[in-house]
Amino acid sequence: MKLVHKSGSIHCNEVDSDSYWGCTHSSYANQLMTFITNINRESLLPPVEDLEELPYHDVSVKKHTYNLDGNGYKSAELVFRNLSSPLFLSRNQELQIWYGQDWVGFSEDNNSGETCVDVYAWYM
Repeated sequence: MKLVHKSGSIHCNEVDSDSYWGCTHSSYANQLMTFITNINRESLLPPVEDLEELPYHDVSVKKHTYNLDGNGYKSAELVFRNLSSPLFLSRNQELQIWYGQDWVGFSEDNNSGETCVDVYAWYM
């Protein structure tokens, strides 16, 4: 699956610069925070096992960052490839795109902005 940035940007706080797929604050170290979930807010992409814990966060904070080779928080595209197993979806199944801090309900009160993306998927 591929997300292609079309317009807009997001900020994880009022001080750090804008991003398309994550937070530019130095504590996030270029990690990504854009998720594709099902209607129950369960992460489909990236798979839950790919999520990483940030060392400075309280242990009660749900994992909400990841690395994706070849992709950065300001990349024109966010490409999920080399999945360990296929992603099976049903006809008319709703998917949602989430920003990581909002997805886990952590430090979202100072987030701002919105983005628009085109979504591409290969299906068989």
